[in-house]
Amino acid sequence: PARKSCALTEEQALQLIAFLTSAAEISIHEPTYYGTFRLTDAASRMIGFMLENETPRTGTFLRELKVELDTKKVWMMWDREAYFDFLRAVPGKVANEVKRIADEDAAGREEGAS
Repeated sequence: PARKSCALTEEQALQLIAFLTSAAEISIHEPTYYGTFRLTDAASRMIGFMLENETPRTGTFLRELKVELDTKKVWMMWDREAYFDFLRAVPGKVANEVKRIADEDAAGREEGAS
């Protein structure tokens, strides 16, 4: 089946670029671990933009991930160890979703070839 791609609008992309470049500049003056906060915040912002567009295959995952990112990114201020543990766990969650989508695509190709 044809899938509509989820793309950022020009305005959304510029907002993300502005955030990332200003975050890079301010990181010169901040403690090193603040960069992890800014990257997590950027991921949350991108998810927010994606959810404004069509995300039929990943929408549920992205909504849940955004809530988790927005809730736990502030742990940096009062529970740094829990924050670092959270940072270590997130890539695995995202990788599982990437694998789920890849497995769905592979199954679809197999069905199409039958």
